[in-house]
Amino acid sequence: MELAFLNAVYASGGPYAWAYLDTSRDTEEPDRTLALRRRQVCEELVAQGADAATVDALAAVAGGDREIAGRHGQAIVASHGQVVLTEELPEPPAHDEAMFAALPDLMPLAVQRAPDIPYVAATVHGPPRPSTAPSDELEVVFQAGTWPSSAVAPSACHRMGGPADDWLGGACVVADSIAGLAHDTDAETIVLGGTAWARDMLADQLAARWRKRLVTSSGSGSGRPAPPGRALMEGELTSVFRGQLCGTDRVRLDLFQARRTSRHGAVEGVPHVMAALRRSQVGTLLLNVPLAFVRQLYAAAGAAPNDLPDAALGPYGALVFRGNPAPAAVIRAAVRTGAALVVVERDRLPLDDGLGALLRYAGPERTPFFARLLRR
Repeated sequence: MELAFLNAVYASGGPYAWAYLDTSRDTEEPDRTLALRRRQVCEELVAQGADAATVDALAAVAGGDREIAGRHGQAIVASHGQVVLTEELPEPPAHDEAMFAALPDLMPLAVQRAPDIPYVAATVHGPPRPSTAPSDELEVVFQAGTWPSSAVAPSACHRMGGPADDWLGGACVVADSIAGLAHDTDAETIVLGGTAWARDMLADQLAARWRKRLVTSSGSGSGRPAPPGRALMEGELTSVFRGQLCGTDRVRLDLFQARRTSRHGAVEGVPHVMAALRRSQVGTLLLNVPLAFVRQLYAAAGAAPNDLPDAALGPYGALVFRGNPAPAAVIRAAVRTGAALVVVERDRLPLDDGLGALLRYAGPERTPFFARLLRR
């Protein structure tokens, strides 16, 4: 997963007021509950020293996602009186959290966006069997997205239809439209659901390239629209993508495992990963879930044996971690140095301290600049 979407957050330089809120609409009085949560968050930020303009800016957008049905959350970051990030969360936080600090903790947001798989979902519905009656119509609804963030931030739905008795010809046209959308959005997977016979006929009309990426779902195809603000076929997509990685991340994971075996070009464990981040050496950060970070980590704890002082690392874009919570410092270092992120379940690939890294260049002992310093 690429982290470029977080670049703008750090442009203001901080300090930041940030909050994670449960903005679900599945309670008896959601507006009243939300107003209470918003007031508590603002009071916490004021108590921590946040300026009034920044608190007001954050409060203005908190809970502004009323059009999204069901359970969900919201991540908000504000700085110097302006909101610099607002993201919907597919899962609400376990508890509301708000802080005014030098760095925002964007690790929970990044984890919730993984695995970041681009897809197209399509469902076809109509009569239970082909019919000669001209009034029997089939309708196909399809939508592109990136899972799981699109679950609560869906794109526009496309609709096409035609008579059931001429579905063979109609399916060819619809398949071309679905394939075109998948091509335009770089989709890795097409998920088809709905009435079985019509769905299967539609699948047969897809080009071989897309049939290789096709997953069929046993959804009912009843034609019921998705709840407001929710993705089409959300339940089916949850099942299809559970435990999956996007294609690029699968390659990165395989490369890490190969380098881990050879003990070259990959490191794991908090001290070694933090040291590599400080040298801008990490190409891909690997993270186990559930998270196992300590909440506060200073540079002394993050330095590997024989690591160099920060002043000596200037030419390599060193990043300092002193005094910042470990998750906030790690995700900022990854973003600022252009590293990617792979979130992997601990059962699939256990990592020392829950952290690993693919390195983009050789270690300091193999780099001329560092070699000269170490010989002194």
